Amino acid sequence: MARLRLAVVLSAAAATALKLGIAASTFGTNDVHYWRIFALGVRLFGPVGIYGHQFRETPVYNHGPLAGWMLAAINWLLDHGIGSFPFLIRVPACLADFGTALLVFELVRLVRPVRQAAIAAILVVCSPVLFVVSGFHGNTDPVFVMFALLSVYLLVVRGWAVAAGVAFGIAVSIKLVPIVLGPVLLVVLVRLGRRRLAGFVGGGALVFGLLWVPVIVSRWDALRVQVFAYNGGVRRQWGLPQFLIWAHLPDGIAWLTGSGRFGILLISGLAAAALVWRRPAALVPAVGLSLVLFLLLSSAFAMQYLVWALAAAYLIDTAAATGYNVAASIFVVAVYDHWNRALPWHWYEARADAFSASEFVLMVVTWVLLAAVAVMGLLLVRGHTFSPSSRASSSSTRSTGER
Repeated sequence: MARLRLAVVLSAAAATALKLGIAASTFGTNDVHYWRIFALGVRLFGPVGIYGHQFRETPVYNHGPLAGWMLAAINWLLDHGIGSFPFLIRVPACLADFGTALLVFELVRLVRPVRQAAIAAILVVCSPVLFVVSGFHGNTDPVFVMFALLSVYLLVVRGWAVAAGVAFGIAVSIKLVPIVLGPVLLVVLVRLGRRRLAGFVGGGALVFGLLWVPVIVSRWDALRVQVFAYNGGVRRQWGLPQFLIWAHLPDGIAWLTGSGRFGILLISGLAAAALVWRRPAALVPAVGLSLVLFLLLSSAFAMQYLVWALAAAYLIDTAAATGYNVAASIFVVAVYDHWNRALPWHWYEARADAFSASEFVLMVVTWVLLAAVAVMGLLLVRGHTFSPSSRASSSSTRSTGER
């Protein structure tokens, strides 16, 4: 196992170096422009005071409170002559992918052979999806994915409930998406007992007190409108919303992007939680299923969202996840090549644009293969497709949680 873990570490290190090289030699997408304007807002108003202010030529500042402190740190580095803004805004995502690879290895090996765990981790960290999103695009989605998986690892493998709560609190403080894992984690904590539940809640409360309470107290109206009520961008060229557009069902779109989005959150979280309540040994694939379902049914979309389900899919099944990985990678390269108006890998700056007809075809293929991962996850969590190795290792999952 030591050699396989070393292979994962070396692969992750090589991929991280290449992503940092991309980040150092390109500008990225229009999101980098937006983040730079938000960084100026942090200079003017502070990480808490930035909420409620309108900025020219940018969408609403809809990020969690940790984002403001990240921008404050970047401003400090720039003031001391360290790096450039386009590079620094992409460093956290590049480094997060390194951690994600190690976490995929440690989580997958709980339920599948260690060789499969190594393959899964390497396929995740070497995915073109992460090279483009982390190394080029410029957003925080890969960072919250890493902290969400870290929370699961700390709770299930290490038994460190307080640290797991801190990690989960950090993930949610970057973007609200990890809330979808809340029901599954709650099932685990209930089974572990009140002491672990109290520890997890205490760790999360610590982060909440430090990051969220100052914003809630001083900028509640702006936080409610900009973060909690945010329902996605103008373009929804993905899955259910796009299918409703093609079907000419505007009422369905209005519902899906309105109150329906809360139903999607509940379905994605509670479905996996209900299944893992019946089969505790299926915790790892259930975690993956929550994130996969959330992206599959999502009423909002941006290209960086594809990373939500990438590592999560490998927690379910290597073959099905690789199908999604390949399709999403082709989709990503085609779209960003279009946005850069250049041949692949000769990129410097990209501006988001509507999909072409061929890109819509790639979107549908990617969505269908993600749906296949979700179906595989539902069957796996229900216990219909456990392999002998998975059954044998399930006892280790239970015993780990009981420490």
